[in-house]
Amino acid sequence: MKSKHHKLPEHALGGQRQFTSFHFGESGKGEKIYLQAGLHADELPGMLVLHYLKRLLSQAERRGELQSEIIIVPVANPPGLAQVLLNGGVGRFDLVSGRNFNRDFPDLTQLLLNHAFSIDESLHQQVRAAMREALLSAHDTSEVTALRRQLLLLACDADVVLDLHCDDRAILHMYADPAWSEQAEVLACFMDIGAVLLSQDSGGGSFDEACGLPWHRLATQHFALKNLTPGCMAVTLELRGQRDISHELASVDAERLYRYLQYRGAIAGESPEIPQRDVTMLPFAAGEIVTAPASGILLLLRQPGEWVEADEAVAEIVDPITDTVKAVRAKAGGLIYACRQAPFVTLGAEVMKIAGQTPYPGGGGLAS
Repeated sequence: MKSKHHKLPEHALGGQRQFTSFHFGESGKGEKIYLQAGLHADELPGMLVLHYLKRLLSQAERRGELQSEIIIVPVANPPGLAQVLLNGGVGRFDLVSGRNFNRDFPDLTQLLLNHAFSIDESLHQQVRAAMREALLSAHDTSEVTALRRQLLLLACDADVVLDLHCDDRAILHMYADPAWSEQAEVLACFMDIGAVLLSQDSGGGSFDEACGLPWHRLATQHFALKNLTPGCMAVTLELRGQRDISHELASVDAERLYRYLQYRGAIAGESPEIPQRDVTMLPFAAGEIVTAPASGILLLLRQPGEWVEADEAVAEIVDPITDTVKAVRAKAGGLIYACRQAPFVTLGAEVMKIAGQTPYPGGGGLAS
């Protein structure tokens, strides 16, 4: 294993931060697989999972079993980790710009539209090289834009990108590109994930889509790349909720990732069989973010992992001043895959995330 330290520009006088990447295997040998955690710096389960995965990969490397290049960034957002208010982490949004740390990643499509390519069997390698060159020449305007550029530089030319997140309270679930639905289902089986939300472009420039979406856009927008096939399966793995963090859960998730890497041939040995698991593939455009119709004490009537009907009451909000009780209802119904943890809500606060089977106008609203 080799470690590399990536320095970020000094945000304020007297201090400079960096993040660290860990490199296993040989560059150019087999697939390139990239994993990161903590892009939302208050989401810790993935960091612990990658801690355990590093151990497993180090052992495999000592045995000479690595057959692919694997890069791990266990702490992807040091600036966000430093944002602590009243002993609580505020790691989802950059307090300088107010923007979500998992938005606004560079659009590689726009950077490559005027690039000249030779149409031959090396086309995928040409595109990957052009992506790296474009990012190397890009200009950083802040510490966070530099962080986004450097993370994307590590991942843009990978065959597989796994971005580890979690929600407030949630079941295991995953976001994936429909073009990779079959392979995403295999990953879901290995990770024991029962729900996969499919979207090619949910909007906002998230990290996974910054890696995978350019392949689609270049095929439609670049005059010479109309036959370009997707070259990067980039997914977001949601590892339950923020408080679902323990040695037991993290070690099991790391072992699942390890077996998936074995299945892909990144690690030598007999390929494990795909675990038997029912996986429900749901269109992101059928998703609903249920919000609070009033302020008060939130009481959930239904929990993550349960299916609900359209217009069903999924929670109640109690106002202890007026003694009114207001029902919170699902608009379209579907699978509850995440919900709020705090029991007090203000008007319009996010209460629950539900994914249905049928897309509808306004469905799939991008979460904050």
